[in-house]
Amino acid sequence: MSGRIPQNFIHDLLARTDIVEVISSRLELKRAGREYKALSPFSNEKSPSFFVSPTRQFFHCF
Repeated sequence: MSGRIPQNFIHDLLARTDIVEVISSRLELKRAGREYKALSPFSNEKSPSFFVSPTRQFFHCF
């Protein structure tokens, strides 16, 4: 398995970091229920299409 990141390292990293804190250092996040939303950093849209889930430590951009 050379070149692969060990799974236990990934789990440890996710447990230590807060995805909302990391992303909010670059984007202006606004609370939307249990999630956060922001303008997409990948496109020039006028409405928020970038969502961050702190419970799942996951982001999604439509």
